[in-house]
Amino acid sequence: MNTTKEHIILTSFKLFIQKGFKEVTMSMLVKATGLSKGAFYHYFENKEQLFIETLDNLFFSIAPFNEEMIINPKVSFFDYMQMYIDNVKKMAQMITNYLGNEASGMGYYRLMLDVANYAPEFHKKIEKSNDNELAFWKRIVENGVKSGELREDLDQELIANQFQWIQDGIALNSIFSGSLEPMFKNLEKVFSQLYSLIKK
Repeated sequence: MNTTKEHIILTSFKLFIQKGFKEVTMSMLVKATGLSKGAFYHYFENKEQLFIETLDNLFFSIAPFNEEMIINPKVSFFDYMQMYIDNVKKMAQMITNYLGNEASGMGYYRLMLDVANYAPEFHKKIEKSNDNELAFWKRIVENGVKSGELREDLDQELIANQFQWIQDGIALNSIFSGSLEPMFKNLEKVFSQLYSLIKK
């Protein structure tokens, strides 16, 4: 990506996270980048176009479930569960790297709401990502049962949903915390507890 365009997108991402799409104006965006109006408008004609490119480059590009994952049946459910936790950490770290001290759980979820309100075509991408995530959990639960790692007497679809819901719930409850560490620790503890209940 062109360095000037990348600078505009990174700067805009910070503003959209901090203030929300509605409150951010083009003049604020131009001023924050330190570019002239001419240089700025050479890349982006309006806020909506910039918002969409920002989402594409810095939001959806780092999400692990943009595509369906290929599952190796030889890898244990436990190992995939650990990989999932690691992916959550990596995604959060990438956002923190982009935003520095401006990183905030509240801003992240406000951005999610802004996607629904101001970029409805991306709402479909979020739904697809959620569907792919659930499909991931369903397949690794099924493989875990087939391999004898997990109990056979449980509702596999419900177990898959529970792992997805747990992550969503913990993330949502952590938005007022100033640190992401409690979210990771809680996620690991609750996943481990649930795993202990479903393993053979």
